[in-house]
This record gives sequence, C-alpha cells and structure tokens, in this order.
Amino acid sequence: MLIPKYWAQYKQRFESLETSSKSSKQATIKRYGWSDVSQAEALSHAKSRVSEAHNCWLAGEDILRRERREEYNASNGIPIREEIISERDFPENELSNNSAAVTKLIVTRNSYGAQVANVDNIAIIDVDNKDLLGHLYPEHYSPNGFMPAIPTYQSKPSSKLKIWVFILVFILIASVIAWLGLSWLWLLAVMFGVTTYLWKQASQRDKARAQKYTDDIASLQPFMTDLIKKRVVNHPTERFRLYQTPAGFRIIATHDTIAPSDELVAEWFEYFHADANYVRLSQIQQCFRARLTAKPWRMSEVENKKLVKDIPAKNFWFGSDNTDVENSIEQRQDELKARKQWIVDYDRFVKGYRACHYVESFAGRKASHQLESVAIKAFVDWHDRACRVDKALPMA
Repeated sequence: MLIPKYWAQYKQRFESLETSSKSSKQATIKRYGWSDVSQAEALSHAKSRVSEAHNCWLAGEDILRRERREEYNASNGIPIREEIISERDFPENELSNNSAAVTKLIVTRNSYGAQVANVDNIAIIDVDNKDLLGHLYPEHYSPNGFMPAIPTYQSKPSSKLKIWVFILVFILIASVIAWLGLSWLWLLAVMFGVTTYLWKQASQRDKARAQKYTDDIASLQPFMTDLIKKRVVNHPTERFRLYQTPAGFRIIATHDTIAPSDELVAEWFEYFHADANYVRLSQIQQCFRARLTAKPWRMSEVENKKLVKDIPAKNFWFGSDNTDVENSIEQRQDELKARKQWIVDYDRFVKGYRACHYVESFAGRKASHQLESVAIKAFVDWHDRACRVDKALPMA
C-alpha cells in the first residue's frame, strides 16, 4: 500500500540560458515529496523530484509545472495523501497455505474528514447506484446516473413544436382581441389557464419521473443479489458479503486473500460493475478501501449548524514548508486548532450513523464447506463494528 506518513512540498524558480537560437525561459516548478521515515526525508524527496522535473524541462520536455493538491492523482502516481489514524495487522490462519501470512490495515482520515479503511489483500468492491442505473436502464439515464430532464426517447423537435404552437395561439388571440376591441383581461385569463395546465402537466411528469427513479433504485438490490448468486454458482469456491451503502453497494470477498493487481480482481470489478474511479485508484495505490464513517454533508448536525461541512486545514501537513508560506504562523495555528476541534466534534457525531448496512452472505458449493481465514474473519468483524452495520441508525 502506498500511504506515506510524512509529506512535504518544495518549489523553485528556474531560468534557462539564452543562446543564439533560443531565448531564455523561466519556470517555477513545484513537487510533493513523501516518506515513511521523517518530514526531513519527505522534503528531500520533494527537492529531488523538482530536480528531475527541471532536467526534463531543460531537455525541452513539456512538464507539469505545479502538482495540484489532490487526495489522489492517478495520472502521475502520487500516493494516497491522507492522515494515518491507526495501523494494525490481522494474522492469517496458521493452517493456511496462503503465502500472504498477514493482512495489513491502515485507517486514514480522507480529505473531507471521514475515516477510511485501507487493506492490502482482502478484496473490497465498491459499486455506485449511478453505474447500475446506467447499465440496467440506459435509455432513461445519462452516463452520470441521473434521469435527464427530457427522456431520451422523447424527441426534442416535438417539444419545440409545442412551444411554437402556444406562441402562435397567443398571437392569434391577441390579434382577435385587438380587432374586436375587447378587454385584454381575456388574454390574461387565457394565459393564466394555459400556464396552470402546463404547470400541472410538468408536475405530473416530475412526479412520474420521481416515482420511476424510486422504483429503479429499489430494483438494484435484487439485481445485485442475483448477480452474486450467479457468480458463486459458476465459481463454487468463491464467497462474498454484500452491504448496502447510501449511494450503492459494497462487496467483500471472504474466501481468500488476494492482491489488487490480481487478474481475478479485475474480473470481479468488471462483473460487479465497480465504480471506475475506485477501480483505477485501487490498482494504482495497491490497496482496497472502505469508508467507515459518515460523509459530513449527509449528517443532520451539518444541516443544524452544529458542525461545518468542510474540515479545516485540509492540507495541514504543508504548513511548515518555508518555500510556500501562504498564511501567517498565527493563522496556521488557528486553522490547526480548528481542525482538531472539528475532528473531536465529528468523531462524536458519527456515532449516530452507520456507513453501510449488511444485506446477505453468498457462498459457492465448495466455499461453503471451507473454513474462513482467521485474518479475513477478524477483518470482517472489525469492519462491521467500525461501520456499525447492525445498528438501527441512518446511513450517511
């Protein structure tokens, strides 16, 4: 797993020499550095990456001048930049022939403050409702999973034609009223009546769309359970646990440990319609992830102003670098103090929520007779407690 403990950033301004054929150029290059040893080593790593980028720039290559402060950056291989909360190992069954003797777990706090489990060899598959909706009902949902304002099967020219008809009708009525010398209140009455009719029509369409969306969402869990059942029938040595999340599903493979780079994992990701971003990041960062606590904006405490939605000082680990001081020391101390208080409040409030709901377990014919790995069972038990899956709490 690529989750360093220490981070630093370094930037430097460079100027190329002017020659007879080329004029001088200037560039400010900023790079991040990381380390599991110390902050000083992280800064040294950042400086070496700046030096490498500088050499590429001098050679005429088109380089990225400044790396953005992102939680992930799959395009350039920057590791997971999250605060490490805790680490632990789950011992494997002594009788197991699996070469992976230990399952490593690192709990981090992500960019919006939630706790996340990062595990190296127990497959976790994240599935979003929007991807399933697009797969099951492609004619009704756009690629982002939302039903368009105008259904894809309804032609836009017919809608435009209806609008032009109403415009021509209004013009005709106005002409008749003007020719007969009647009161313009008649036109207002007609316009009010037509507007009321159109409003009712739009409300009925919105209500029908909302009901269809509700029905389609309700159909996703039976679809997922059938999908897993078919999988274990065709692969009798496999075993899975299904969870429902606020916006999708989580599947944990419990029959054996496995590396994220394994071809079987890629097969599972495709078969279960896993979230594309999750797939890419799992393979690059070489770990499986599961959110353990609520997203702040889904918590009633945020709506009630008891907790601000955004965690303060998201990039707190870059504040001490004297090459890029953006705030005064006093401001930085205030931000860090606010961050600590936010975490205290958040960790207290999230006890009233669960991250997911346990649905059902599925086992193939051969897997049902096999003993579960000690490490996997211990991790699943820990995961369920951390997510509060069996508590009668709202999901967030």
